[in-house]
Amino acid sequence: MLNCKRFMSAGLIVLLLAMAMPSFAFAAESPVFTLTQEKSDNDIEIVVTADKLTDMYAFEIKLSFDAKKLRLKSASSSITGYSISPIVEGGQIVFASTKIGKKQGDSGKSKLSSFLFESLGKGEAEVKLTDVKLVNSALGSVTLKPNVKLAAVLDDFAVLFKDIAAHWARTAIERAVKLGFITGYTDGTFRPNAQVTRAEFAAMLVRALDLQARVGDTTTFKDAGSIPGWASGFAATAAEAGILTGYEDQTFRPGKPITRSEIAVMVTRALAWEADPDKKSSFADRDLIPAWAHPSVAMAAEAGILRGRGDNQFAPNANATRAEAVTLLLAAIDVKK
Repeated sequence: MLNCKRFMSAGLIVLLLAMAMPSFAFAAESPVFTLTQEKSDNDIEIVVTADKLTDMYAFEIKLSFDAKKLRLKSASSSITGYSISPIVEGGQIVFASTKIGKKQGDSGKSKLSSFLFESLGKGEAEVKLTDVKLVNSALGSVTLKPNVKLAAVLDDFAVLFKDIAAHWARTAIERAVKLGFITGYTDGTFRPNAQVTRAEFAAMLVRALDLQARVGDTTTFKDAGSIPGWASGFAATAAEAGILTGYEDQTFRPGKPITRSEIAVMVTRALAWEADPDKKSSFADRDLIPAWAHPSVAMAAEAGILRGRGDNQFAPNANATRAEAVTLLLAAIDVKK
């Protein structure tokens, strides 16, 4: 007899799926899965449907998607019971749901789940159902690999943020969001003047310059364990490419706001520009620029991808804002073309 309390947390759903016997056969015919798309304004809803089910009590779904063109907003299940919050890492989603109490699972055809995405571009974006684990009411399970794909159709969209109408970087922000390397917040704001952390900028840079993110990889930094899961692959990619380096104590400090000097160095490294150690910029406060950043700041300023903050001041040790990071990365994209 199943105890209802064991299903009252996300961890217990995962435990149920992990404990289920992998050899159980659900039916003479294997379940059939389909992906369908529904669209509303800037949102794309992807629906996962299963047919030919037998006593499905719980499930775990793995879905991959084009993270440059889609951003997950929410996931839901048609099963009456308990669902975990979707786990998103890079372009992969893991989502699980279970019934509660002593009852039979669903049979026949069932709408398993709906994934609501925000559209970040136009054209098409591939969504793929890669793995499905089904658990019956006796805790028997089967893991299937449907490999069902859908080319979600995206329309061009208007970027609407509450807080950028009068901002100097509005045009750049709208272009960056359409290119898919940065998004706004769920409250409808972009927060252009908010500071950018080192982890955030690593992710923005890797996406902006189309570097192949190493999803799931970790770095050798001493504080690798403190790098958020969503950023670990981007940090590993940037570190392996020589774009990102740590501090003298071998730490990365992912949550530390990044400075304007640091983003100048990272971008010029990403563009593989050869630094002239004797080169210095013409900024009025160039004496405040760290020696290790002088060549990069000078090259970036000369190429027109880096701006000062007024009165010919670079403000090398100031923390970079989201608007500044976006503007610099767009300029780098244009230079790279």
